[in-house]
Amino acid sequence: MLNIESENGTPLDNQIEKADQQDESADDGTESFDYTQVRAVARIALYDDLRSAPRVTEIHPAPTAEFIESLASKIYEQAKSAGGTIPYTVIREVSENFIHARFAEATVSILDDGNTIRFADQGPGIPFKDQAQIPGFTSAVEPMKHYIRGVGSGLPIVKEYLDFSHGTITIEDNLGTGAVVTISLRPDGALSQPQEPLYPQDLAQQQQPQQPIYQDQYGYAAPQYPVESAPARPTYGYGAEQQPLMQPRYQQQQQQYDPRYQQDPYAPQQGMPPYYQGGAPKYPVQGHAMAGQYPVAPLIPPLSQRERDFLPIFLNEGALGVTDLSRLTGVPQSSTYVTLSKLEENGLIEKTVGQKRILTDLGYHVANSL
Repeated sequence: MLNIESENGTPLDNQIEKADQQDESADDGTESFDYTQVRAVARIALYDDLRSAPRVTEIHPAPTAEFIESLASKIYEQAKSAGGTIPYTVIREVSENFIHARFAEATVSILDDGNTIRFADQGPGIPFKDQAQIPGFTSAVEPMKHYIRGVGSGLPIVKEYLDFSHGTITIEDNLGTGAVVTISLRPDGALSQPQEPLYPQDLAQQQQPQQPIYQDQYGYAAPQYPVESAPARPTYGYGAEQQPLMQPRYQQQQQQYDPRYQQDPYAPQQGMPPYYQGGAPKYPVQGHAMAGQYPVAPLIPPLSQRERDFLPIFLNEGALGVTDLSRLTGVPQSSTYVTLSKLEENGLIEKTVGQKRILTDLGYHVANSL
Protein backbone atom coordinates (compact mmCIF):
# COMPACT_ATOMS: atom_id res chain seq x y z
CA MET A 1 0.00 0.00 0.00
CA LEU A 2 1.34 3.37 -0.97
CA ASN A 3 1.98 5.63 2.00
CA ILE A 4 2.03 9.28 0.97
CA GLU A 5 3.80 11.69 3.30
CA SER A 6 3.61 15.44 3.43
CA GLU A 7 6.58 17.77 3.39
CA ASN A 8 6.95 17.61 7.21
CA GLY A 9 6.99 13.81 7.20
CA THR A 10 3.49 13.29 8.64
CA PRO A 11 1.31 10.81 6.76
CA LEU A 12 -1.16 12.71 4.60
CA ASP A 13 -4.10 10.52 5.78
CA ASN A 14 -3.48 11.58 9.40
CA GLN A 15 -3.42 15.25 8.42
CA ILE A 16 -6.71 14.92 6.55
CA GLU A 17 -8.34 13.15 9.53
CA LYS A 18 -7.08 15.83 11.94
CA ALA A 19 -8.40 18.59 9.68
CA ASP A 20 -11.80 16.88 9.53
CA GLN A 21 -11.90 16.72 13.34
CA GLN A 22 -11.05 20.42 13.57
CA ASP A 23 -13.82 21.25 11.12
CA GLU A 24 -16.31 19.22 13.17
CA SER A 25 -15.19 20.96 16.35
CA ALA A 26 -15.60 24.35 14.73
CA ASP A 27 -19.08 23.44 13.54
CA ASP A 28 -20.02 22.08 16.96
CA GLY A 29 -18.71 25.21 18.69
CA THR A 30 -17.92 23.39 21.94
CA GLU A 31 -14.47 21.83 21.79
CA SER A 32 -12.67 24.72 20.11
CA PHE A 33 -13.32 27.14 23.00
CA ASP A 34 -11.82 26.74 26.46
CA TYR A 35 -14.61 27.61 28.90
CA THR A 36 -12.35 27.24 31.94
CA GLN A 37 -10.60 30.53 31.29
CA VAL A 38 -11.83 33.93 30.11
CA ARG A 39 -9.17 35.58 27.97
CA ALA A 40 -11.17 38.67 27.00
CA VAL A 41 -11.43 41.99 28.84
CA ALA A 42 -14.85 43.20 29.98
CA ARG A 43 -15.52 46.92 30.35
CA ILE A 44 -17.93 48.71 32.67
CA ALA A 45 -18.92 52.28 31.72
CA LEU A 46 -20.47 54.34 34.53
CA TYR A 47 -22.32 57.40 33.20
CA ASP A 48 -22.83 60.29 35.63
CA ASP A 49 -24.81 61.94 32.83
CA LEU A 50 -24.85 61.77 29.05
CA ARG A 51 -23.14 65.14 28.67
CA SER A 52 -19.77 63.81 29.79
CA ALA A 53 -17.62 60.77 29.08
CA PRO A 54 -18.23 57.73 31.29
CA ARG A 55 -15.81 56.35 33.85
CA VAL A 56 -14.54 53.02 32.50
CA THR A 57 -13.48 50.05 34.63
CA GLU A 58 -11.88 46.94 33.13
CA ILE A 59 -12.28 43.36 34.33
CA HIS A 60 -9.12 41.53 33.26
CA PRO A 61 -8.83 37.89 32.12
CA ALA A 62 -9.22 35.28 34.86
CA PRO A 63 -10.64 31.80 35.44
CA THR A 64 -14.29 31.75 34.38
CA ALA A 65 -15.88 31.49 37.83
CA GLU A 66 -13.64 34.23 39.22
CA PHE A 67 -14.24 36.44 36.16
CA ILE A 68 -18.04 36.22 36.44
CA GLU A 69 -17.91 36.94 40.18
CA SER A 70 -15.61 39.96 39.71
CA LEU A 71 -17.75 41.32 36.90
CA ALA A 72 -21.08 41.00 38.73
CA SER A 73 -19.68 42.37 41.99
CA LYS A 74 -18.12 45.41 40.32
CA ILE A 75 -21.32 46.20 38.39
CA TYR A 76 -23.38 45.94 41.58
CA GLU A 77 -20.91 48.08 43.55
CA GLN A 78 -20.83 50.88 40.97
CA ALA A 79 -24.59 50.85 40.33
CA LYS A 80 -25.36 51.01 44.04
CA SER A 81 -22.85 53.82 44.64
CA ALA A 82 -24.59 55.79 41.88
CA GLY A 83 -27.92 55.41 43.69
CA GLY A 84 -29.28 52.30 41.97
CA THR A 85 -31.48 49.70 43.64
CA ILE A 86 -31.11 46.71 41.30
CA PRO A 87 -30.26 43.66 43.46
CA TYR A 88 -27.03 41.72 43.13
CA THR A 89 -28.82 38.49 42.21
CA VAL A 90 -30.44 40.14 39.16
CA ILE A 91 -27.10 41.58 38.02
CA ARG A 92 -25.42 38.21 38.53
CA GLU A 93 -27.99 36.35 36.41
CA VAL A 94 -27.50 38.68 33.43
CA SER A 95 -23.71 38.73 33.84
CA GLU A 96 -23.62 34.93 33.59
CA ASN A 97 -25.37 35.24 30.24
CA PHE A 98 -22.11 36.53 28.72
CA ILE A 99 -20.84 32.94 28.68
CA HIS A 100 -23.14 32.24 25.71
CA ALA A 101 -21.22 34.92 23.79
CA ARG A 102 -17.89 33.51 25.01
CA PHE A 103 -17.38 36.90 26.69
CA ALA A 104 -16.69 38.49 23.29
CA GLU A 105 -16.43 42.29 23.77
CA ALA A 106 -18.53 42.24 26.94
CA THR A 107 -19.53 45.83 27.68
CA VAL A 108 -21.75 47.03 30.55
CA SER A 109 -23.23 50.54 30.70
CA ILE A 110 -24.65 51.93 33.96
CA LEU A 111 -27.17 54.74 33.42
CA ASP A 112 -29.97 56.66 35.18
CA ASP A 113 -28.22 56.94 38.54
CA GLY A 114 -27.61 53.20 38.59
CA ASN A 115 -31.21 52.22 37.88
CA THR A 116 -30.60 51.15 34.25
CA ILE A 117 -27.88 48.66 33.31
CA ARG A 118 -27.18 47.60 29.70
CA PHE A 119 -25.23 44.39 28.94
CA ALA A 120 -23.84 44.21 25.38
CA ASP A 121 -21.65 41.63 23.64
CA GLN A 122 -20.55 40.61 20.15
CA GLY A 123 -21.39 36.93 20.37
CA PRO A 124 -23.89 34.99 18.25
CA GLY A 125 -26.85 37.02 19.54
CA ILE A 126 -30.24 35.87 20.80
CA PRO A 127 -32.45 35.07 17.79
CA PHE A 128 -35.51 33.96 19.82
CA LYS A 129 -35.87 36.83 22.27
CA ASP A 130 -39.31 35.92 23.64
CA GLN A 131 -38.40 32.30 24.34
CA ALA A 132 -35.22 33.41 26.12
CA GLN A 133 -37.44 34.92 28.84
CA ILE A 134 -39.45 31.71 29.35
CA PRO A 135 -38.17 28.96 31.68
CA GLY A 136 -36.72 25.92 29.93
CA PHE A 137 -35.40 27.53 26.73
CA THR A 138 -31.59 27.41 26.71
CA SER A 139 -28.61 27.24 24.37
CA ALA A 140 -26.16 26.18 27.09
CA VAL A 141 -23.82 23.29 26.22
CA GLU A 142 -22.18 20.93 28.67
CA PRO A 143 -18.89 22.86 29.26
CA MET A 144 -20.89 25.96 30.26
CA LYS A 145 -22.80 24.07 32.96
CA HIS A 146 -19.74 23.99 35.20
CA TYR A 147 -20.27 27.73 35.76
CA ILE A 148 -23.99 28.36 35.20
CA ARG A 149 -27.11 26.29 35.83
CA GLY A 150 -27.75 25.96 32.09
CA VAL A 151 -31.45 25.12 32.40
CA GLY A 152 -32.90 28.30 30.90
CA SER A 153 -33.83 29.95 34.20
CA GLY A 154 -31.54 33.02 34.28
CA LEU A 155 -33.40 35.63 32.24
CA PRO A 156 -36.86 34.32 33.34
CA ILE A 157 -35.88 34.91 36.99
CA VAL A 158 -34.74 38.44 36.08
CA LYS A 159 -37.98 39.13 34.21
CA GLU A 160 -40.12 37.79 37.08
CA TYR A 161 -38.39 40.03 39.63
CA LEU A 162 -38.51 43.15 37.46
CA ASP A 163 -42.19 42.63 36.60
CA PHE A 164 -42.97 42.35 40.32
CA SER A 165 -40.87 45.45 41.12
CA HIS A 166 -42.28 47.62 38.28
CA GLY A 167 -39.06 47.25 36.28
CA THR A 168 -38.38 46.23 32.68
CA ILE A 169 -36.09 43.97 30.67
CA THR A 170 -35.50 44.29 26.93
CA ILE A 171 -33.44 42.13 24.55
CA GLU A 172 -32.17 43.69 21.32
CA ASP A 173 -29.67 42.94 18.56
CA ASN A 174 -26.31 44.65 18.87
CA LEU A 175 -24.78 46.55 15.96
CA GLY A 176 -23.52 44.00 13.47
CA THR A 177 -23.59 40.97 15.75
CA GLY A 178 -24.32 40.09 19.34
CA ALA A 179 -27.06 40.92 21.81
CA VAL A 180 -27.95 43.80 24.15
CA VAL A 181 -29.89 43.08 27.35
CA THR A 182 -31.15 46.15 29.23
CA ILE A 183 -32.62 45.97 32.73
CA SER A 184 -34.22 48.94 34.42
CA LEU A 185 -35.77 49.45 37.83
CA ARG A 186 -37.67 52.56 38.86
CA PRO A 187 -36.44 54.32 41.97
CA ASP A 188 -38.87 54.34 44.89
CA GLY A 189 -39.99 57.92 44.32
CA ALA A 190 -40.66 57.53 40.62
CA LEU A 191 -43.96 55.71 40.98
CA SER A 192 -46.79 57.99 40.10
CA GLN A 193 -49.18 58.77 42.93
CA PRO A 194 -52.92 58.74 42.24
CA GLN A 195 -54.42 62.19 42.25
CA GLU A 196 -57.46 63.06 44.29
CA PRO A 197 -60.56 64.12 42.38
CA LEU A 198 -61.07 67.84 41.99
CA TYR A 199 -64.21 69.47 43.25
CA PRO A 200 -65.56 72.60 41.54
CA GLN A 201 -64.35 74.84 44.33
CA ASP A 202 -60.83 73.44 43.93
CA LEU A 203 -60.61 74.98 40.49
CA ALA A 204 -61.24 78.39 42.03
CA GLN A 205 -58.74 77.72 44.80
CA GLN A 206 -56.01 77.10 42.23
CA GLN A 207 -56.08 80.82 41.50
CA GLN A 208 -55.31 81.66 45.15
CA PRO A 209 -51.77 81.91 46.58
CA GLN A 210 -50.18 78.55 47.30
CA GLN A 211 -51.02 77.26 50.73
CA PRO A 212 -48.87 75.17 53.07
CA ILE A 213 -48.67 71.53 52.06
CA TYR A 214 -50.63 69.62 54.66
CA GLN A 215 -49.40 66.21 53.57
CA ASP A 216 -45.69 67.01 54.09
CA GLN A 217 -46.41 68.21 57.63
CA TYR A 218 -48.77 65.55 58.90
CA GLY A 219 -47.97 62.54 56.68
CA TYR A 220 -51.36 62.22 54.96
CA ALA A 221 -53.58 64.39 52.83
CA ALA A 222 -56.82 65.79 54.19
CA PRO A 223 -59.80 65.67 51.79
CA GLN A 224 -60.79 68.83 50.00
CA TYR A 225 -64.21 69.75 51.39
CA PRO A 226 -66.09 72.86 50.27
CA VAL A 227 -66.17 75.67 52.81
CA GLU A 228 -69.77 76.63 53.27
CA SER A 229 -70.89 79.95 54.64
CA ALA A 230 -72.90 80.06 57.86
CA PRO A 231 -76.67 79.75 57.43
CA ALA A 232 -78.67 82.94 57.51
CA ARG A 233 -79.89 83.94 60.94
CA PRO A 234 -83.59 83.17 61.26
CA THR A 235 -85.98 86.05 61.65
CA TYR A 236 -88.28 86.34 64.61
CA GLY A 237 -91.80 87.69 64.84
CA TYR A 238 -95.19 86.91 63.46
CA GLY A 239 -93.91 86.72 59.91
CA ALA A 240 -91.21 84.25 60.76
CA GLU A 241 -91.35 80.71 59.55
CA GLN A 242 -92.57 78.31 62.21
CA GLN A 243 -89.70 76.42 63.90
CA PRO A 244 -89.98 73.02 65.54
CA LEU A 245 -91.03 73.23 69.18
CA MET A 246 -88.13 71.07 70.32
CA GLN A 247 -84.72 71.70 68.83
CA PRO A 248 -81.39 70.22 69.78
CA ARG A 249 -79.61 72.33 72.35
CA TYR A 250 -76.61 72.94 70.13
CA GLN A 251 -78.88 74.40 67.43
CA GLN A 252 -80.54 76.72 69.97
CA GLN A 253 -77.16 77.92 71.15
CA GLN A 254 -75.92 78.39 67.59
CA GLN A 255 -78.82 80.72 66.80
CA GLN A 256 -77.87 82.98 69.72
CA TYR A 257 -74.32 83.53 68.50
CA ASP A 258 -73.26 86.53 66.56
CA PRO A 259 -73.16 85.63 62.83
CA ARG A 260 -69.54 86.66 62.48
CA TYR A 261 -68.56 83.84 64.84
CA GLN A 262 -70.44 81.29 62.76
CA GLN A 263 -67.93 81.55 59.93
CA ASP A 264 -65.26 78.94 59.46
CA PRO A 265 -62.43 80.09 61.78
CA TYR A 266 -59.89 78.47 59.45
CA ALA A 267 -61.15 80.09 56.27
CA PRO A 268 -58.73 82.58 54.63
CA GLN A 269 -59.17 86.10 56.05
CA GLN A 270 -58.09 89.27 54.38
CA GLY A 271 -54.65 90.33 55.56
CA MET A 272 -54.04 87.02 57.32
CA PRO A 273 -52.06 84.02 56.08
CA PRO A 274 -54.36 81.41 54.54
CA TYR A 275 -54.98 78.22 56.48
CA TYR A 276 -55.72 74.92 54.94
CA GLN A 277 -59.24 74.79 53.54
CA GLY A 278 -60.04 71.44 55.09
CA GLY A 279 -60.13 72.92 58.61
CA ALA A 280 -57.92 72.46 61.62
CA PRO A 281 -55.38 69.62 61.59
CA LYS A 282 -56.96 66.41 62.78
CA TYR A 283 -54.49 64.96 65.24
CA PRO A 284 -54.92 61.26 66.02
CA VAL A 285 -56.75 60.63 69.28
CA GLN A 286 -55.48 57.84 71.44
CA GLY A 287 -57.89 55.05 72.13
CA HIS A 288 -60.43 53.28 69.98
CA ALA A 289 -60.61 56.02 67.36
CA MET A 290 -56.91 55.77 66.70
CA ALA A 291 -57.07 51.99 66.43
CA GLY A 292 -59.63 52.34 63.68
CA GLN A 293 -57.42 54.67 61.62
CA TYR A 294 -54.03 52.98 61.94
CA PRO A 295 -53.19 49.28 61.69
CA VAL A 296 -51.91 47.69 64.85
CA ALA A 297 -48.24 46.76 64.54
CA PRO A 298 -47.78 42.99 64.49
CA LEU A 299 -45.86 41.32 67.28
CA ILE A 300 -42.19 40.94 66.41
CA PRO A 301 -40.80 37.53 67.34
CA PRO A 302 -37.54 37.46 69.32
CA LEU A 303 -34.63 37.55 66.91
CA SER A 304 -30.94 36.88 67.26
CA GLN A 305 -28.45 39.50 66.12
CA ARG A 306 -27.66 37.52 62.99
CA GLU A 307 -31.34 37.21 62.12
CA ARG A 308 -31.73 40.96 62.62
CA ASP A 309 -28.74 41.53 60.32
CA PHE A 310 -30.14 39.28 57.57
CA LEU A 311 -33.59 40.90 57.23
CA PRO A 312 -32.43 44.34 55.93
CA ILE A 313 -30.31 42.53 53.33
CA PHE A 314 -33.45 40.91 51.88
CA LEU A 315 -35.08 44.36 51.95
CA ASN A 316 -32.30 45.79 49.78
CA GLU A 317 -31.39 42.81 47.58
CA GLY A 318 -34.68 41.01 46.94
CA ALA A 319 -34.66 37.23 46.45
CA LEU A 320 -31.56 35.53 47.86
CA GLY A 321 -30.36 31.96 48.17
CA VAL A 322 -28.08 30.42 50.79
CA THR A 323 -25.02 30.87 48.58
CA ASP A 324 -25.92 34.47 47.71
CA LEU A 325 -26.44 35.47 51.34
CA SER A 326 -23.29 33.66 52.46
CA ARG A 327 -21.29 35.53 49.81
CA LEU A 328 -22.71 38.90 50.84
CA THR A 329 -22.26 38.45 54.59
CA GLY A 330 -19.25 36.15 54.88
CA VAL A 331 -21.25 33.78 57.11
CA PRO A 332 -20.62 30.05 56.40
CA GLN A 333 -23.32 28.40 54.31
CA SER A 334 -24.26 25.95 57.08
CA SER A 335 -24.86 28.80 59.55
CA THR A 336 -26.66 30.79 56.88
CA TYR A 337 -29.01 27.86 56.22
CA VAL A 338 -29.83 27.50 59.93
CA THR A 339 -30.57 31.22 60.25
CA LEU A 340 -32.81 31.20 57.17
CA SER A 341 -34.70 28.19 58.56
CA LYS A 342 -35.46 30.08 61.78
CA LEU A 343 -36.62 33.15 59.88
CA GLU A 344 -38.82 30.90 57.77
CA GLU A 345 -40.33 29.29 60.87
CA ASN A 346 -41.18 32.73 62.25
CA GLY A 347 -43.00 33.61 59.03
CA LEU A 348 -40.56 36.40 58.09
CA ILE A 349 -39.31 34.88 54.81
CA GLU A 350 -40.62 32.32 52.34
CA LYS A 351 -39.22 30.28 49.45
CA THR A 352 -39.67 31.40 45.86
CA VAL A 353 -38.29 30.46 42.43
CA GLY A 354 -35.01 28.53 42.44
CA GLN A 355 -34.96 27.82 46.21
CA LYS A 356 -34.42 31.49 46.93
CA ARG A 357 -36.08 33.33 49.80
CA ILE A 358 -37.99 36.60 49.88
CA LEU A 359 -39.58 38.64 52.65
CA THR A 360 -43.17 38.02 53.64
CA ASP A 361 -45.47 40.92 54.50
CA LEU A 362 -44.57 40.47 58.17
CA GLY A 363 -40.88 40.24 57.31
CA TYR A 364 -41.10 43.43 55.26
CA HIS A 365 -42.65 45.25 58.22
CA VAL A 366 -40.06 43.92 60.67
CA ALA A 367 -37.14 44.72 58.34
CA ASN A 368 -38.35 48.30 58.00
CA SER A 369 -38.62 48.66 61.77
CA LEU A 370 -35.06 47.49 62.51
